[in-house]
Amino acid sequence: MDNIIKVTVLDSQIDERGGSFKNDRNEDVQYSTRKQKGKLETGGFAYPFDVRLDKGQPAYAVGEYELDVAAMAQVNKGVVTLSKFTVLRQLGKPAPRATTAG
Repeated sequence: MDNIIKVTVLDSQIDERGGSFKNDRNEDVQYSTRKQKGKLETGGFAYPFDVRLDKGQPAYAVGEYELDVAAMAQVNKGVVTLSKFTVLRQLGKPAPRATTAG
């Protein structure tokens, strides 16, 4: 298991918060955040980590996972960024294959 980013989900509870703010056009914008408490381990160090969930995404069960960086990658105009929503897969299981519509 070399070169993996291990994430341990510490709590199955989802911390959900929401609110609103004014954007540059002075319009009210609603937002919500959903996250679980976790720990990220890489390079021999452990860090507190928020497992961010998309709207409607079920909670991860407490346990150990691998951060699925490939599933989180987004490419726009040749620049790679990571989704703000966390994608985990159980340790030792292959990554699910992406499906294409068409």
